[in-house]
Amino acid sequence: MLRERLEDLSVNYYIKDLFSSTPFVEIVDGFPTKDLTVPSISVEAGDIDTEPFELGNKDRLSYRIWYIDVFATNKTQRDEFGYQILNALENSIPVYNYNDGFPPTVSPTQLGCLEVEPHGLSMEIIRVFPQLTGKLYWRCTVVYKAHFNQA
Repeated sequence: MLRERLEDLSVNYYIKDLFSSTPFVEIVDGFPTKDLTVPSISVEAGDIDTEPFELGNKDRLSYRIWYIDVFATNKTQRDEFGYQILNALENSIPVYNYNDGFPPTVSPTQLGCLEVEPHGLSMEIIRVFPQLTGKLYWRCTVVYKAHFNQA
């Protein structure tokens, strides 16, 4: 697998671990396209942007954006899940080599971590109007920007 896909998987498992004490929350890899189970959290990788890293070298620093969508049953649940994700993203996210295998049968080696940019972390409340949908749910999106830092 390419490193970008390993990053995607690592973020997905990081969010799953974050909500392991609330097993009724469904964690989805990618934006949900089928029937929506509420509460659920989707993890979707977004843009990749690169910029020169070292003068006279072709090395580039890659910045990636992730969107974590929270679909909740009420305002309190939405806010608590959103705040929990925001607080967790103040730390680095470990990136594992899932080419070694997947837990629990294998403990993959850590390749490095995703360093979340402090100015690239936000939470946006998304208002869903009852006249536009048959099912009213509460939603927010946590957006963050990070770069890979090799171990």
